[in-house]
Amino acid sequence: MLRFKLKYLLNNKQSRLILMLTAGVSLLITMIGSFSYREYRNALDTELNTPNIELLQINVDVTNRAFRESDNKAVELAFHPAVLNYIAAVAADNTGKASAAQEYLKALATEPDIHAISVIKFKDQSVLSSSYGYSPSWREAADHEWESWIGEIKEKPLLIKRRLYTGTDSRPGETELLSLARPVVENGEVTGAVLIDLDYDTLFSKMYTHLSNYQLVYNLEGELIYPKLNLPFPLAELEHVLKAIDVSPFAHVNVGGQAYMANQTFSNVTGWRLLSLVPMEQLLKNVKIARNMMLMLSLISIAVGLAAIYYYNFAAFRPLKRINKLLFPEQKAAGQGGLYDLEPVIGKLVGDFRSKSLVADWSLPELRSKFLQDLITRSIGTQETQTRFEHYFAGWREGPFELLALSIDRHTQWSAGFIEEDQLLLKYAMINMAYETFEASWRTVIAAPQQDSLVILLQAAGREEKELYADARKLAATMLEVLKIPVSIGIGEQAASIAQIARSYSEAQLALSYRLYEGYAHVRVYSPAENKYEESGGPADEVWKQEMLNALRSSDAKAAQEWVRRGTAEIRRRGIQPQKVFRSVDDLLEEILQITAAGGYPVPAELADYTRHQVATMDLNEIEQMLCSIAVQLSDAFGTHRQSKDFLLVQNLIKYMEENLQFNIGLQDIASHVNMGVSSVSTIFKEETGTTIYDYLTNLRMDKACELLLDSSLRIADIALQVGYQNENSFIRVFRKIKSTTPGKFRENSKSSKEYADLPKPRHSGVSEDAE
Repeated sequence: MLRFKLKYLLNNKQSRLILMLTAGVSLLITMIGSFSYREYRNALDTELNTPNIELLQINVDVTNRAFRESDNKAVELAFHPAVLNYIAAVAADNTGKASAAQEYLKALATEPDIHAISVIKFKDQSVLSSSYGYSPSWREAADHEWESWIGEIKEKPLLIKRRLYTGTDSRPGETELLSLARPVVENGEVTGAVLIDLDYDTLFSKMYTHLSNYQLVYNLEGELIYPKLNLPFPLAELEHVLKAIDVSPFAHVNVGGQAYMANQTFSNVTGWRLLSLVPMEQLLKNVKIARNMMLMLSLISIAVGLAAIYYYNFAAFRPLKRINKLLFPEQKAAGQGGLYDLEPVIGKLVGDFRSKSLVADWSLPELRSKFLQDLITRSIGTQETQTRFEHYFAGWREGPFELLALSIDRHTQWSAGFIEEDQLLLKYAMINMAYETFEASWRTVIAAPQQDSLVILLQAAGREEKELYADARKLAATMLEVLKIPVSIGIGEQAASIAQIARSYSEAQLALSYRLYEGYAHVRVYSPAENKYEESGGPADEVWKQEMLNALRSSDAKAAQEWVRRGTAEIRRRGIQPQKVFRSVDDLLEEILQITAAGGYPVPAELADYTRHQVATMDLNEIEQMLCSIAVQLSDAFGTHRQSKDFLLVQNLIKYMEENLQFNIGLQDIASHVNMGVSSVSTIFKEETGTTIYDYLTNLRMDKACELLLDSSLRIADIALQVGYQNENSFIRVFRKIKSTTPGKFRENSKSSKEYADLPKPRHSGVSEDAE
């Protein structure tokens, strides 16, 4: 009987139709569910990979910054005279030499990161620490756990070790430390080491973490550095993770039976490996539920279809009519429907698919702009560049490409006239104008890497040649006419492939920088054959700046303005490369700001909100006018200051130092000359000149030594005596530190070139070294 019924149902046209429809709908639902799950998984990988890598890089930067700061202090200590005197001293003199060095160690060990700073002496195995002072023996020191490995510093320029604090003072005995060691070298031999102990908990408390992530830090030997307690996984499983990810930036791993996304990066300072594990189970929970619901819905649809066949044969097959009405709306409805479950399902599927398609279309311009910005900043590798190009640029050819760099002229002055919201609106209008100008003949992508500029990537829509220069001129003219915004444009050489965009951008930036000489609203195409400007200059390039500052300190506004005009005229005559001019002027303005800050002078109006964009978007004429205006304002302020009591006091001290360079004078002698205390004199001198009395006196001696080396045939030992050094070796060491060469090399180079081997370093950063 059952066999007969099945045969009857399958022979019925309407039954076969419902069966086919049921099978098709269930298959469609299953495919969409599987496809959606796969696409969501891929999108999730992409979305999580980038922020996790960025978070790891931020943490790398945090640890690198701490170690760089400590390393800088270690290097500074390795060359500090007090430390060198202690290292060079015989055992009997250690106590006396150590007192001066320990004061300096204590001053550097005040930061919360630093647990202690020690100077370790190899010759007699004594040690000096900022925390427990001098110890004549390593083993007698309060903390000497480093003794077992400090000898490695003779073979390596830098050591970083994790260890436990073993001291006997009031600090906790189980304090974790990260020790950074630098060698102290004299005459090519490692005679000691500087050891900076960083507090483990303080250092790693600065790391940024995400609640759902696990972050781990390994050293060069593969040892786990962080965390030290409450490890989320057994060490054996973590070793499996390290082998799985190897040197890849990203991988999927299984730990404890759960899926994780693993990201890693390496520190170029410490060599540490930073690893993050993101649990995927919770992230995929909702999409798995949606997928399972889709599969369940598919099964339900099959069951409903079978029920519909049964109901049709025994109740006029009304559900099939309703489904037919949904799939074929042009047909007239027949009878009353009772099977309405499929209607909302199909409607939802179609609606979700359409919504996802619209979101993808709307996001494409932003994705292309971000891709272009990553290209010009060289933030992505070759393989990722090709993959993202193929994904985002459907319909584009592999090449060639054109690239333009557009910059607002006098951007700082322009932005001062608009609130931030108006600036954003105008920037948006500029982007729209660029699209309208190029869209007729070019495929166009625009990015805004900086506040004053746009980068435009173009590819000809057809195969014929396009008038790029004419279109660029048209765009600049339109922005000036409609928005009243003057812009300059640089055009790089044509890029044969997408991988050459960064090079073309650098060329466009170079072409754009010629605005310095050619004025505003210009369009220039980069060409190596037309590059007539000098790439660099010699020491003479800086003379006019020093002379201008000297004139300012003398309150001679006319002389300062004249030196500015001479400098800019020389720049025009020699055609120095624009980027070098920008850097030079920026250095000058930064020094002026330092002078005003050190002396408490009012900041010139032109520098009230100074950034480098202020110079980089100006032409040479305006830069000259700005410097002349600043010279007038500062000359007046300096002139008033030159009458102050502190200024005259400092000039008296400088004169005394200049007249007594040949004697072994110290801070006490200089202070006694004006009948004041050492502390008061040092404070006033620092406020007026921006440097210490010791550094100023040292530079005076080195400048005098340079004169004697050039103008006399005296032996170096005699010159050392004439500038206040009783020991020739001490003189040579200080001279090499200040002038970056030895006295003998300096004299030899000067005789062969008839000029200084390098410019004398300035003795000040203040305004009060000229007594005249």
